[in-house]
Amino acid sequence: MKNPKYVNAIKNTIKNLEYIYEPNVLGLDSRVLIAQTNNQKIVCKFDAEPMCRRDRYVSNIMRRNGISVPTMKIYEHNGVYFTAYKYNPNKTLAEWIDLGLPRELAYDIYCDAFDTIYKISQILVPPQKRSREMFASAQDFMFNKILGTNVALYHNDLHSGNILVDDNLNFNGLIDISAITLTTTNMFLARAWIKYPADNFIDVLQHWEKISGENMDAKRITDIHTITQTRGKIR
Repeated sequence: MKNPKYVNAIKNTIKNLEYIYEPNVLGLDSRVLIAQTNNQKIVCKFDAEPMCRRDRYVSNIMRRNGISVPTMKIYEHNGVYFTAYKYNPNKTLAEWIDLGLPRELAYDIYCDAFDTIYKISQILVPPQKRSREMFASAQDFMFNKILGTNVALYHNDLHSGNILVDDNLNFNGLIDISAITLTTTNMFLARAWIKYPADNFIDVLQHWEKISGENMDAKRITDIHTITQTRGKIR
């Protein structure tokens, strides 16, 4: 059921609006609505003002560094904030897997996603921008503040539902900008492994080693795998 405050905020800010609907995507946040205007679909994601501004900042620095992401705008009506950006009509990798996509192609697409995430991890976030909202968790923020841990931007909810694939079965980009936050390489890899849809994530880890130049020693891999055993996989 659509939140009336969200609907009202869209009606009072988006021009040439025709109708509003909830996307039929399994597991999608209830704070997301689609606004259909007379010429395009717009994704509207509602959040607190600091989070909306964080998402717009991350989107802007990614685009400035050659990462293909939509341009975000922030709207506000009666204290209700949301980001808005153009809807991408391509299917997710999860949808292609449901349609019978071979495991080998799913692996190739994951590797392409990792290539993009590595590029994102090379984007420098200045110290003055490293607020709590920029971190994946309060723990990551405190570790960085107190211990000076080495963190970078990673997509911390990487799963097949957040990877877009075009009709030619090519990687088309990542969705859920809110999940691109500051954290450590180990935490990013652990979270990605938990949600990987097959049993060959070790191959993806080896791809990460190749593109990042990092040595993946046995202890590191074991530590990451141990974390995955505490939670169930999702597609």
